[in-house]
Amino acid sequence: MDPVAGSPHSSGNSVRSDIVRSHSKPKVCIIGDGVVGGALRAWFEHSGTSVRAYDPPKGLDDATAIADAHVVFICVPTPYAAGAGFDDRHLMDAVQRIPGKKIVVIKSTVRPGTTDRLQREFPQHRFMFNPEFLREASAVEDTMHPDRQILGCTDASAGETGLVMPLLPPAPVTRVCSAREAEMSKYVANSFLAIKVSFSNEVYDLCERLAIDYGVVREIVAADPRIGASHTDVFDGGYRGYGGKCLPKDSKALIDLAQSAGTDMFVLRASDAVNTILLGTQRTTLKPRRAPAPAEQDDAVTDTGHERRAA
Repeated sequence: MDPVAGSPHSSGNSVRSDIVRSHSKPKVCIIGDGVVGGALRAWFEHSGTSVRAYDPPKGLDDATAIADAHVVFICVPTPYAAGAGFDDRHLMDAVQRIPGKKIVVIKSTVRPGTTDRLQREFPQHRFMFNPEFLREASAVEDTMHPDRQILGCTDASAGETGLVMPLLPPAPVTRVCSAREAEMSKYVANSFLAIKVSFSNEVYDLCERLAIDYGVVREIVAADPRIGASHTDVFDGGYRGYGGKCLPKDSKALIDLAQSAGTDMFVLRASDAVNTILLGTQRTTLKPRRAPAPAEQDDAVTDTGHERRAA
């Protein structure tokens, strides 16, 4: 995806050109040293990449970590607030702290179109989006051995993907695509898992009403490789429903995105309603009965239920 010679994106303004001229390896800074940022830092340290973290609340407040870097990864929270929707304040604060001209790789989950918007607002940088699909409980392991590596770029940053992809952990599936496609894939993945949790809970309730062993049904259905056992343990972590940092906020954000686009996500909205009911009845579930788990185990990481991979 390198731009053709003479195009506006192949000029000496690229970070790649700066690195080539200095005969140096790319230096990396990570803004946000939480679950995702900390796991990413562990990978860079393991791979021998020069990396520093910037996270003032954790005492990592040396701004030269950003200034000296060629590539800046942003791993800050992008919460969902009821009535307000997607909150990008931390993301914008991080971007505004980046001096000079850098390759900026966003790993925080963002609404489709965010990376392109930042590219327009901060044209001195080259923005990309690299979604994270990890489990909080095994963040470092999942970062080191991802099942896919997706790098979304803008028209301006397309020529820099060849510099960034080799920095990332190798995966059996790698894909360079538009930033909007990469952003959407993260929301869709988490929302699909949320739907799977809600549907499994409804099937469990139906089985209970009909005196059918849900564990047996689950095992038979999960043997289909198109379905699998992930997110079908209705008492995952001792609770029902999905919780944690990602599935609830990402599914709600996708519902809002659809509304703003003049359409609706009826299935996802129903899943969210089911989950609200499940979470509201947690206090009445005294001793959850866990169904026998098939060979393919659930990936549970939060104490309020399912969340396979987070960012």
